[in-house]
Amino acid sequence: MKAYTYVSEGKFELTEKQKPVLMHERDAIVKITLASICSSDLHIKHGSVPRAVLGITIGHEMIGVVESVGDAVTHVKPGDRVTVNVETFCGECFFCKKGYVNNCTNENGGWALGCRIDGGQAEYVRVPFGLNKIPENVTDRQALLVGDVLATGYWAARISEITEEDTVLIIGAGPTGICTLLCVMLKKPQRIIMCEKDEDRLQFINEHYPEVLTVSPEECADFVQANSEHGG
Repeated sequence: MKAYTYVSEGKFELTEKQKPVLMHERDAIVKITLASICSSDLHIKHGSVPRAVLGITIGHEMIGVVESVGDAVTHVKPGDRVTVNVETFCGECFFCKKGYVNNCTNENGGWALGCRIDGGQAEYVRVPFGLNKIPENVTDRQALLVGDVLATGYWAARISEITEEDTVLIIGAGPTGICTLLCVMLKKPQRIIMCEKDEDRLQFINEHYPEVLTVSPEECADFVQANSEHGG
């Protein structure tokens, strides 16, 4: 199969690899239908992720169709459309039970896919755990956001403990920033400020979310002070 591979620092290549097979009872083999690119993939390319293994297939944002499952997999079956979690997790270790799945102590937990084991920029991927069925009324393109981009925004909004009295500052108005914005809006804070340097992204926010305040990085500190209570 074709796989996009981390060959050396600064170099990715499309290579031929063997189709993955089930290795553990909780594994699933997924035929990839859509995958996206994360800034973290670029971090690997530029040598900024020491744990990344040379020769791995990159990619941790993908969806697909289940082809086969291990004996212990009960929540999905072959033929199911699924999203793949960026953070795979065992659900059994101390950190998983506390909800800190990124710190999963399993060798295939945390950020493993596309970093320490082969990821999803390929025709097939072996997923150690972390699949979610896609509802019939959700398209593939919509579901692609769930595995990382939207999940990141949701998690950020959740752990920030936002109340309706708050002013919320979101730094960056790219895809993840916009997903964060949508999740923050669910909390109905008093005011939302987005800091971004790209004029096109600022224009997009101003056009689609006119109630959101926008500011450049150079003016951010003073703007936040002027538009929030309690010293920002």
